[in-house]
Amino acid sequence: MSNAIVGKEDHLLSYLTKSITKAQNIRLIIAFIMESGAKKITDHLQVAAQRGVPIQILTGRYMAVTEPSAIYYLKDRLGASLDIRFFYERTRSFHPKAYIFEHGKGEGEIYVGSSNLSLSALTSGVEWNFHFTTAEHQDQYQKFTNTFEDLFYHHSEKITDKVLQEYAAHWKKPSFVKHEEAFESEKKGKTEAVAVVEPRGAQIEALFELKRARSEGVNKGIVVAATGVGKTYLAAFDSLNFKRILFVAHREEILRQAEASFKQIRPNTKTGMFAGFRKDEVADIYFATIQTLSRSQHLEKFSPDYFDYIVVDEFHHAGADSYLNILNYFRPKFLLGLTATPFRSDNRDIFALCDDHLIYEIYLKDAINRDLLVPFDYYGVFDETDYFEVAYRNGKYVLEELEMQLLRQERADLVLNHYRKLAGERTIGFCASIHHADFMSAYFNEKGIPATAVHSGRNESGQSMERVEAINAINNGDLQVIFAVDIFNEGIDIPSIDTVMFLRPTESMVIFLQQLGRGLRKYERKERLTVLDFIGNYKKAHYIPSLLAGDNPMDPKTQRIRKIQNYDFPDNCRVQFDMKVIELFEQLANNDPLPKRMRDEYFRIKEQIGRKPWRVDMFKGCDIPTREYLKRGWLRFLADIEELTEEEKSWLDTIVEQFFRQVEKTSMAKLYKIPTIGAFIDGDKLHLQVPLKTIGERFQHFYHEYPLHQKDLQDKSNSDWRNWVLDDFMKLAKKNPVHFLSKGKESFFHYDEINRIFSLPKELGEYATPALTDHLKDILDYRRLSFSRRFK
Repeated sequence: MSNAIVGKEDHLLSYLTKSITKAQNIRLIIAFIMESGAKKITDHLQVAAQRGVPIQILTGRYMAVTEPSAIYYLKDRLGASLDIRFFYERTRSFHPKAYIFEHGKGEGEIYVGSSNLSLSALTSGVEWNFHFTTAEHQDQYQKFTNTFEDLFYHHSEKITDKVLQEYAAHWKKPSFVKHEEAFESEKKGKTEAVAVVEPRGAQIEALFELKRARSEGVNKGIVVAATGVGKTYLAAFDSLNFKRILFVAHREEILRQAEASFKQIRPNTKTGMFAGFRKDEVADIYFATIQTLSRSQHLEKFSPDYFDYIVVDEFHHAGADSYLNILNYFRPKFLLGLTATPFRSDNRDIFALCDDHLIYEIYLKDAINRDLLVPFDYYGVFDETDYFEVAYRNGKYVLEELEMQLLRQERADLVLNHYRKLAGERTIGFCASIHHADFMSAYFNEKGIPATAVHSGRNESGQSMERVEAINAINNGDLQVIFAVDIFNEGIDIPSIDTVMFLRPTESMVIFLQQLGRGLRKYERKERLTVLDFIGNYKKAHYIPSLLAGDNPMDPKTQRIRKIQNYDFPDNCRVQFDMKVIELFEQLANNDPLPKRMRDEYFRIKEQIGRKPWRVDMFKGCDIPTREYLKRGWLRFLADIEELTEEEKSWLDTIVEQFFRQVEKTSMAKLYKIPTIGAFIDGDKLHLQVPLKTIGERFQHFYHEYPLHQKDLQDKSNSDWRNWVLDDFMKLAKKNPVHFLSKGKESFFHYDEINRIFSLPKELGEYATPALTDHLKDILDYRRLSFSRRFK
């Protein structure tokens, strides 16, 4: 029976749910899909999917209104029952909104009108839709279904995991959607106090990727997410299918916040603390400080396999010995590392601790573009402080000399003047030292601005408060400024903060982004964050525009951008530098060319690890892309910086250098070539000939040893690989890597079809020493690790 559905109190959703319950086939053609709409309808669709009902959805990418989290949600809940696709014609508009249900025996019904798949369109909005059945309008029904079939099968792109990842990686929430959601939120009286009871946004995407990674055999991984995305809630949601949980952090306050989050998601689970003097005896979820749990006498209270799921917060610290004690002791079913800013140059290699499994990443710029954080107004203020007068040792300014420059009346005046002109109601000023924070607190109070210092030192000057006391005071208006030393960098949030002041040189890219992130959390009536950055001629000052734009300052592509207007800053953010600051950036960049940075990074890592670095070491510990070190070959880079051994010098301009270059740059769509070339290696020896059988054995071992790479074998022809015998692996090796490595006149590889022997040139044998073998191993390790990046 035909029917007009006009919205407001006459909701489309109630009609759709009735149709879903009796449908034998469901087809939706929707211009855009919102997470709110997907959540509203998916329970009903899932019941149909469990009955075996196929579900087809065709949606669009126009103006990026379709939310990636909505598609992730549908794919996760509906699984193989769902075939979802993007309309593919970029030059043709796509605005249909129709819900088609087939009931069998030639019966069916359609709802067509104005409702996209969103909460308001399905419920409270004024949406006009018309419903009719095949009994009334068979011809029209057939026309709609035939057109759907044509569009779905001939004008669409299947939304595979890869297609969805790429869409999500570049997705920004459209501004008109932000305004509509803000209006809806205000109308419904929503505030920050609304409890989070289900995953949303980026959390949905990360949960999908975590689930998929585990299905591929991954048992540990890192999620990189900006402050404010909800990493703790993400961990709580992801842990739901595990019984015994351990959450590790470095501060008790972080643990208390985490415990509250987990209790919201798992209210019936017993929680316990393992920190300081409190060590609860029985709990399903333990919240432990790294300082307490890492001691051997405390670790040994638990068996290595006691915890099913371990979360390590602020995972960029995980290279420290205390963290390694825990990571090396426990054997959980899954280990999740959480961090916001994992720049390699600031830490030991944290990726290696999770077998290089980067499961998901959403950085600060992405979070602002997705409206998960507030935008910022950034002011780069020229500061005449002369950092050339300050000694610089082991990558840091000498603190005593730095304080002499920062504790000057003229500098304090500069800060105060800009604070009075630009700051909001609640400010954090990040300082270089305890003395610096106390000095600034005293100065501001003297000028009539209520301020305090928060740090780990004693309150000998009377200028400081305890952290909790200061937070309460600034929230209730008794304070206007907190001057902090590192203590607010991580894990401790004051969402009400609307101004951040950088009063110290940017020595660490991680710390800069952490401190910026302290003020970006959303808060009632807070629309923007004001950032006051006082910039002098310190060593990494010219990195700031790249960091604000969400780029890697060490990447040469970023370094080539010199004009501020050419940077792609986050949406709705305003960035303003004094002219003197822009001139300073230019001077510093000219004194910091790529070859110098590459050399400095090499020797920094050499000092850090206590030996000559390999290609893998540069990949793990350096933010300059390793491809820059390999442009002319690793041997040539070592030659340029006079780091070659006598034996390595003898390889230049020989077959060895040519061979290394080919392996360093050979193309790899999959990792088949890694075990194939690795078959020539036997301990520290390099064989010049290997039988196909040996390659097959290496192939078989490689894909059982590295579960992450098993996706190489997901083609139809390989899908049964777990049941393969050795001969099957030999056939695949011969068909693919052996064949392609042997192609071309300049190839170093040759396959003897008759004797089934794969070989290298005899001339290489003159140089076949353990040192050469070590270099080949290093190249293969680097190629494998660099192939492992999963999300972006």
